[in-house]
Amino acid sequence: MPKVLSLDKSLTVLEAIFQHRDGIGTRALAAQLKLNVASVHNIAQTFCKRGYLRQDPDSKVFYPGIRLLLLGRHPSYIRSLSLSASAIVDDVARKLNESVMLASMDHGRVLNLKYVPSRQALRVQESEDMSQHAYCTAVGKILLTSMTETEFSIYLHEVHFQSFTPHTITTAERLRQEVQTVREKGYAQTRDEFCEGISAVAVPIYDPWGTIVAGIGASAPTVRMDHEDFAITLDELRRAATQIEEQWKASHQERTPRKVSRPRKAVLETPEDSSATERTTLAPSTASNEGSVSPEQT
Repeated sequence: MPKVLSLDKSLTVLEAIFQHRDGIGTRALAAQLKLNVASVHNIAQTFCKRGYLRQDPDSKVFYPGIRLLLLGRHPSYIRSLSLSASAIVDDVARKLNESVMLASMDHGRVLNLKYVPSRQALRVQESEDMSQHAYCTAVGKILLTSMTETEFSIYLHEVHFQSFTPHTITTAERLRQEVQTVREKGYAQTRDEFCEGISAVAVPIYDPWGTIVAGIGASAPTVRMDHEDFAITLDELRRAATQIEEQWKASHQERTPRKVSRPRKAVLETPEDSSATERTTLAPSTASNEGSVSPEQT
């Protein structure tokens, strides 16, 4: 099929600006794309007039516009992710036999896209809404890393920290450090932070442009999350995240703009110590029965 070069160039500019979450100027963008400065400026200004981009009047930096953001939040976006991931989440929950959750974030609210409870009698129950305590859940921490610096600063200003256990993070400074650690390690974990006796681990799910769009995590009683179980769980979650990314892209039959290099290995810590073997960087996420434990920690 023939390619419309002018349209292809325009979309390349739009995608490049969208990747720079803190904005980018005309000259820097032209240098990155190896395009004429005037051409990049005219394309970006056209998108601004249509509402797909906006330009800061002082710094002249371009950002995604409201029209583009609204298109990106179309209900089919999350629905297609849920459909692509559903069978994979079921499969990893079956393999681990622990509670598994897939979640995304929309304007600061954590959306529970899929939850599969463990089949064991002693298990972690589903969260009704974990938006208010994302700072002490593994999936929540992953989703916090998907925020821009501005979004995260607003979150820190508005969040009401609660001390659920002696291990709960209760200050903005400590949470900022934790989110940075999660980015560096490539995964998030909790141990007795939201509820005594509950531990969890989660990994990010990326879109084709390398942006975190969701997180998948597993939670279990701490007695079932020792070093060996932790390593197995982390490996299975990473495998599931990769499968979800591939399945999601295939379901849309879209051209991948560029190959995203996912961190496959990261700092692996035991619940008891912080010894590290390898490090990579994370790109800038039932009914109760007798003997069940609550609440959510995934």
